[in-house]
Amino acid sequence: MSDTRHRQLSRIYGKTIETDRDARAAVAGALGILASALFMEAVESDDVTSLDSARTYLEDRIAFFGDLASAAAGAVRTGFEERLHAWA
Repeated sequence: MSDTRHRQLSRIYGKTIETDRDARAAVAGALGILASALFMEAVESDDVTSLDSARTYLEDRIAFFGDLASAAAGAVRTGFEERLHAWA
C-alpha cells in the first residue's frame, strides 16, 4: 500500500511508486529531478520569501521523505543550491 511519500514521489518522477524500494530507486536514479522539483515547490510556496526560508523548506521536505531520500540528501541539497544561486 502506498503512503503519502510514495504518492508525492510518483508525481515528481511521473511514474508509479508503490514501495519504499521503488521510491529509493527513483530517487537514486535521478537526483536532479528531485532537486528541481523541490526547488520549484519552494519557488511556488507563499511561505518562501528569502534564500534562508528556501533552504528551510528544502530541509523540511528532505525530512518528510526521510529514509526514502536520506542517502541522496547531500546531492539533492547541492542541486537545490545550484538552482537557488541561479535564481538569486
